[in-house]
This record gives sequence, structure tokens and C-alpha cells, in this order.
Amino acid sequence: MDLRGTAIVFKKEIRDLFRDKKTLITSIIIPLVIFPIMFGLMGRGIDSSTKKVTENLKISVRDEGKSSFYEFIKTVPNINIMDSEDLKKDVQDGKIYLGVIIPADFDKVIADGKSADLRIIYDDASQSSSMAQEMIQSIVDEYSKEIVKSRLASRGMDVSILEPVKVTEEIVAKEKTSFAKIMLSMMLPLLLIIYATSTPIAAAVDLGAGEKERGTLEPLLTTQTSRMNLLFGKFFAITLMGIIGIVSSLAGLGVSMKLTPGLFGGEGGLTIKFGALLLIGLVTILLTMVFASLELAISIYARSFKEAQTYLSPLTIIGMAAAYGTYMLDVKNAGLMMFNIPIVNISLIIKELINGIQNPTHLGITFIWSIVYVALSIMFARYMFTREEVIFRT
Repeated sequence: MDLRGTAIVFKKEIRDLFRDKKTLITSIIIPLVIFPIMFGLMGRGIDSSTKKVTENLKISVRDEGKSSFYEFIKTVPNINIMDSEDLKKDVQDGKIYLGVIIPADFDKVIADGKSADLRIIYDDASQSSSMAQEMIQSIVDEYSKEIVKSRLASRGMDVSILEPVKVTEEIVAKEKTSFAKIMLSMMLPLLLIIYATSTPIAAAVDLGAGEKERGTLEPLLTTQTSRMNLLFGKFFAITLMGIIGIVSSLAGLGVSMKLTPGLFGGEGGLTIKFGALLLIGLVTILLTMVFASLELAISIYARSFKEAQTYLSPLTIIGMAAAYGTYMLDVKNAGLMMFNIPIVNISLIIKELINGIQNPTHLGITFIWSIVYVALSIMFARYMFTREEVIFRT
């Protein structure tokens, strides 16, 4: 491979790709804006539904005996007690979130030291109604504790009997793991793998099958540059477009986390060391190189733009399957064998690095296999690029 010749081809391909508005839109603009739009809508929807219930808890109480529990409910802030002729119908229609039925003998049963019945009518198919049910349940639990305390006090017993065991929590991690970091360790490997698989596709199709379909590949082969220079020039151009797409996606995710911090559990605990970020970037680039070369080889084999897209779809599915396979996996329980499985090892390493774990054995195994995969995929692309029946397959 002649570096100068490869550089010339690389510059030419990058220039052509950036001239194509479709490539710019799919590789840069869409990944950059998709997450802020998606998470913005999700965050706004979640915040809206949560505030709607917590700030105006619309319920209806049918108190058949003027109970003390009804008076207790009225002291709770943000509860809007409404009239209802038919509790079940009004709950189903969404006029109220839930209905509470307090029997006439409620206070008498409690005064006798027994368990009183309380009916709660809600719609489990409604998010607002389910949230309201959880809030009312917490109010009932709080009221029940007060009743138990008064019963113990009336018998001259210490209320500490309610807590026979006191738990003292001691976190063994170097730093407290926030919900935001847990969310990031689940989402980031998934997103990086999906985009490492999918973002090079547009460039690969254009520089392979697209060239054949436009009839511009044959003139390139008649130039003085070798086929290996053409191959590596196209390969590096596709890899660069893949990396740009990944960076754009991560930038969009970063914007989303700033605009909707509540969706990610707040802003605390999201610090990742520079060394860990560097390693995450490196393994992602290696994975992008693997898929870039495979996609270029398949694109060269395809007869047309449309055929190439059909052939490349399974690669995206393979990447997604491996990513989703580790989505809920606790990385601390992953065995050594898992780090020998393609793509899965990349996901696990990213999870470890986000959580501040740098296991030299795991890193070594993953990087060695990643380099092997890159070499094998480039060899496959080289094999396809040297076959006349493949290049001139139309």
C-alpha cells in the first residue's frame, strides 16, 4: 500500500461524500438532532404526566361514617377531592384518578384494635391512575403507622418495637453510583454499537455499489493508483464518516442530558475520567473499522445501490442483537468467556469503563480480539476488491 496514493484516494472520497447532502443529513445532522428531539419529547411527557398527578391529585372519597381517615386525607397537600356519583365510571373516563370507599364502621373497627377494610378503585391501564394509587397507598401506610403507634402507646409499650432491626448501609464502591450513571452504562454501549454498525453504511453503499451503479468505478481502476490504494482510501473514508456519525450521536445525547437532566436521574455522578473516555473511543473506533471494511466488501459485491442496502441490513441486526444481549447485564457478574465474544466484549468493556472499572485482563482480551477482527475484515475486503468477477458484477 502506497500511503501517498491512499491519501489521494481518501481526500477524493471524503470530498465527494461531503458534497452529497444525503450523506451529511444521515451521518451528521440526523444523529445530532434525533436525541434532543426524542428525549425532549419523552422528558416533557413524563414531567407533564407526573406534575399533573402530584400537583393535582384528583380523587373522590365516599366516606360512609365520617371517619378520621377522611380527615387525614384532607390534610395531605395537593389532593383535590371531587364529587362522584359513579366512582368506577368516573375513574374509567379519567374524570378522577381513583376512588376511595371508607366503610361506616371504619373508626369503630380500628378503635377495637382490628383491621379495617378500605376499598381503592383505580385503572391500572392508566398511568395517572396507577401513580395516584401508589400515592394513596403511601398515605394509607403513613396513617396505619400512626394508628399502630397510638395502640402501642395506649398499652404503655415502646414504639421502637415497630423497628426490631435497624439497617446501616455501607457502600463498598469508591464513589456513590447515581441513577444517571446506571442509565448511562445501559444506554451508551447500546448506542455506540448500533451507530458503529449503522453509520458507515451510507458511505459504504455510496463508495461501493454506488460507484458501480454510476459507472465511475471502472475509470478509477484505470488510473495509476493501485487497487489497494483505492481499497484503503475508501476504507478510511468510510471509517471517518462512521466516527463522525458516532460523535454527532454522542453530542446529541450530551445535549439531551443537559436539556432533560430529570430523565437521566439528575446531573450528579456522571463524571467519567479522561482515560476511560479515551479507551471507550478507541474500542468504538476499532469496532467501526470492522464494520466499515465488512460493509465496503459487501457493497463492492452488490450489483446496485438497492441490493447493497438489502445485504447490509443483517449486519445492523447482528450489532443490535449483541448490544441488547448485554443491555441489562451486570458487568461485575460477567465471566471471562464473555470477553471473547465479538461485539459483546466491546459492550462489556464500555460498561466497565463507565463504572470506573479498568481490568487489564478484560481490556487486553478485548483489544486483541478487536485488532484481529479488523485485520480479518480488511483481508476479506481486499479479497473481494481483487476479484474481477466481483468488481465487474453488474
